[in-house]
Amino acid sequence: MKINIVGVGKVTTALSYNLKDKVDIGYILSSDLNKAKKLSNELGKGIPVTYNDNFKFEDIVLVGINDSALPDTVDLIKNFVSEGNTVIHFSGFHSSTIFPKEWNPASIHPNCPVIGKETNFKDVVFGIEGNTKIAKEIVNLLGGKYFEIPSESKVLYHLSAVLMSNFPLALVYLAEKLYKNANLSNKMFLEVMESLLKTTIENVKKNGTLNSITGPIYREDVDIVNVEMEIFCSTFPELCNLFDGFIQIILSMKEEKETESS
Repeated sequence: MKINIVGVGKVTTALSYNLKDKVDIGYILSSDLNKAKKLSNELGKGIPVTYNDNFKFEDIVLVGINDSALPDTVDLIKNFVSEGNTVIHFSGFHSSTIFPKEWNPASIHPNCPVIGKETNFKDVVFGIEGNTKIAKEIVNLLGGKYFEIPSESKVLYHLSAVLMSNFPLALVYLAEKLYKNANLSNKMFLEVMESLLKTTIENVKKNGTLNSITGPIYREDVDIVNVEMEIFCSTFPELCNLFDGFIQIILSMKEEKETESS
């Protein structure tokens, strides 16, 4: 298998490092030739090119362009794509259908933070769709796992990933602020954070989401909830509605659980 890289970013860098000893690497295409050269030198493989060069891709094309610019990629690379290529992007939001059918397109979305060449995809779960035959081969080479998503479900799938990944990180950030305000050590914060998040995940896997809710809101300890809401709103006044919103979500979860049990 030969892969070609379009766009030198965190995802394509991570993928190329994880695949470099398992595949051939063809062209590394970037608007910034220095970025392409740097990646090629680090990998010890690949031919750095820009959009002004004359060449044709062979075999697999991995497109690492951000979501907002991805639809415009068709016009950017159409002169470099030839018959028999499979063109793959890594967006969780867009489906493979943004690329022409004759490109045998696929999308492969890693459900993990990708920070660059340090990222290891072993055991990471990928959402795949489109030309799943090639997508499965690549995920297997990465040591990951996969499940297939209908193309029309990509947006809801991606929104769910954002809720599970990005939003909890924002809440962890706020929790860390409270530890600092309380003069509690970062070491203690990290240990408690790990314990709470790991236990929550284990409970959901074992018992389901509704059967895992706990805490003062679920118990309807009104006095405690009011005191802590006041502290939250004084600490983060611009986010006061956020706290109230989570109260409503947890109460609705409790109601749904009680309805299911009755």
